[in-house]
Amino acid sequence: MSSASAQPPSVCAAELAQRRLMECECLAAMYGPMAGDAGDRSSFEVVNPDVERELRAAVDAWEASGDSVAAALSVRAVSAPLRVSLTLAVPSASGGEDEPGEPGGSGPDRTPGRGTVTLGASLPTNYPAADAPALELSATHLSRDAITRVLRELRSLASERTARAAPDGFECLSELAQAAADLSAAAAAADDEARRRAAESNLGANGDGDGGDEGRAHAVVRIDHMNDGKGYTKTLRRWSRELAVDARVFYARESSGEVPKGSEGSIEGPPSGPQGRVEGVYAVLGGDGDDVRSFLTRLRTEFVDVDARGARCKERKSTVMCLRRAGVVKPGEERVPRFDGFECEGYVGADGLEDALARFNLLHVGAGAQRFQPAG
Repeated sequence: MSSASAQPPSVCAAELAQRRLMECECLAAMYGPMAGDAGDRSSFEVVNPDVERELRAAVDAWEASGDSVAAALSVRAVSAPLRVSLTLAVPSASGGEDEPGEPGGSGPDRTPGRGTVTLGASLPTNYPAADAPALELSATHLSRDAITRVLRELRSLASERTARAAPDGFECLSELAQAAADLSAAAAAADDEARRRAAESNLGANGDGDGGDEGRAHAVVRIDHMNDGKGYTKTLRRWSRELAVDARVFYARESSGEVPKGSEGSIEGPPSGPQGRVEGVYAVLGGDGDDVRSFLTRLRTEFVDVDARGARCKERKSTVMCLRRAGVVKPGEERVPRFDGFECEGYVGADGLEDALARFNLLHVGAGAQRFQPAG
């Protein structure tokens, strides 16, 4: 149904604006900073507060004067639709039952590995009486196909509550928020179950699991430097957990003493990972091919480090040395061994880096100028 065919009389425009503003106030009370749940990652904001102020001024004038026609003209003169953003912590598929938290944490995490989903809504002039909000959806953990499916259902629900319920319509953002969380939890659970069954199938078909490589991939990426080694690797660890991508991060460190006799390099470093600025970083990744690619995409598109002024920045000096299906090896080399979880290791010198990459049979990644180069 088009907005032209279902457009309510102009005298209703101020009332509709009032309903939009009241709905935003309710959502701010439910999900805003004063909601009171310190463990929740949910948040709500009006993306264009200038539009909110214009609408509020028109509604205040209408309430003071009672001139609906003048107020309607003021509302329709507002330059853009009101836009809001709602970020929700995705609940566990069990409906909120306790699950293990982070290692070393003080208690259970409400959303271990589930991340968040962000619902964006643009509220047109005739919302909620006739036009449905225009919706966008993003998530920290869902695949593109899962996001598309969830968004399709949310748009159908929004249309049912507004355009199909004209002339009065229905304020639906709180219902959409709950549906977004529930649908995302179900999608995440389905993805987890699919990965579990695929892993079991591979193990069953390949005995000890060494050959269960269908769909899996390995990558080696070189990161020139990290200004904030601790914060950077914390982000990589979170991506590893959210995307189910196993990772080993090697970074150059200055030798703290005499190099052991008989060796010109060594692997060392605290288990907590790098601190401060580090250089010559190499990340070895393993997992489902799509998940590994998502990891590499995040590395180039999301904030991971800080610049010299301390401002957050994206990674612009990384090089993917190789990205290939698991089991694909160069002549004379062996397969990459299985590894799990996320770990950081420091290395000293070229030999230390060679030892690290050789343990994963990835010593000869890249070619020519793209072959690995130790820091310094």
